[in-house]
Amino acid sequence: MSISPEIVRKLEAFVSEKSERYDALARDIWEHPEPSHQEARSSARYREWLAAEGFRVTEFPEMPYSFCAERGPDGEGPVIAFMGEYDALPGMSQACATVREPLVPGGAGHACGHNLLGMGALVAAEGLAALLEAEGTRARVRFYGCPAEESLGRIPLVKAGRFNDVSAALTWHPADVNTVHRYTTSANLSLVVRFKGRASHAGMAPHAGRSALDAVQLFNLAIEFMREHSPPGTLFHYVITDGGDRPNIVPEHAAVHLYVRAPVAADVHRAMKRVRNAIRGACLMTETTADITIKAGKCDFIPNPAVQEAIYEAMRALPLPVPSIEERAFAVALQKTVAPADRCATLVPIGAPLSLLKKPLHLEVGDFGEGRRIGGSLDTGDVSYIVPTGQLNAATWPLGVGAHTWQSCAASGSSWAMKAARYAGMSLALAGYLLANQPARLDAARAAHRRVPPYRSTMDV
Repeated sequence: MSISPEIVRKLEAFVSEKSERYDALARDIWEHPEPSHQEARSSARYREWLAAEGFRVTEFPEMPYSFCAERGPDGEGPVIAFMGEYDALPGMSQACATVREPLVPGGAGHACGHNLLGMGALVAAEGLAALLEAEGTRARVRFYGCPAEESLGRIPLVKAGRFNDVSAALTWHPADVNTVHRYTTSANLSLVVRFKGRASHAGMAPHAGRSALDAVQLFNLAIEFMREHSPPGTLFHYVITDGGDRPNIVPEHAAVHLYVRAPVAADVHRAMKRVRNAIRGACLMTETTADITIKAGKCDFIPNPAVQEAIYEAMRALPLPVPSIEERAFAVALQKTVAPADRCATLVPIGAPLSLLKKPLHLEVGDFGEGRRIGGSLDTGDVSYIVPTGQLNAATWPLGVGAHTWQSCAASGSSWAMKAARYAGMSLALAGYLLANQPARLDAARAAHRRVPPYRSTMDV
């Protein structure tokens, strides 16, 4: 079954009729950024919207501001799910401008484009529901409201079994290229290590104290030496979040926030054995004690080939958005704010050709990343361990602009980004249409999912 031009026209007409509303929603979320675990307003906007469109909305107790909205025959047919996000990044406030211009100094901003991500997933859910209902296809469409992606993410929902009956899960992410997301991501673990020592006067009786800060520094030094002797792809990043109170007091307390990344989840567990040994060693050397708090962990993303192929077919079946003269000029100016030597950083990890950087916007469909892995992590990975999962990237930002920058925040509030987000949503809707109407595709997706060992390791031989 291929995607007929008539189906494409029907979907385009449906989305076009509501395009101003979709864009206004994404812009509203962008103008009212809420960091992880604080997305009360953003979540409510989506819940109210979906309820008004005939979706059955259920809020989840596992995580504030998370929910599910479903449309279709209750308890019947395959479940095609779309995952929407809406949290912003702290400290990334930025106007929709080509110069650094925070709207609120120190405030949050959508530098990862989740104002677009949520809107695109909404387009997908509503668009697919409309197509299926018009043809009488017995299937259910779900929109998962996924808060705090930059922090804890979907993990509590996965653990609570909220995705267990999903036939296929689809999502997307803002980026600087249009491509199906065939590459994998890194698994990670976020932990805080708090050391406790004994305070004393640093000038009068330093020998009477036991410095928790010394323990932090020795632990960090151990991590530095550990890098050389860790398997390829293992990464460590840390910041000291507590270094004591005053220089003239031997620090009684100190803490470090550490990320451990590795190619797959099992490798993170292996790396953590050595991290725990380093903590014990720092305690022994400084005569302090330590407490470990696991803040979050994310599995690596396992792209499902059957779902990804449906997404790729859908992306190619749709006409790409066309930038206006003003949108192109904005992209050119914003691209120039990124140093030429730094622009390739978005393309090299996924194997995209650097020749793309000759243009300000990616206006074609690429197919990058097969067999590659990026250092970043996504909580989509945890869903991919449970059910067949696929995703795409859409070029909402100028080429060479990466996530978590003021430039990506600026671009995420632009009219071009709204067009690209709607294209992403329509691509996911068409992919869902293929999966819902072709049982063989879902069978292939399930078979591929079963073939991947859930606790594999890159060190296995």
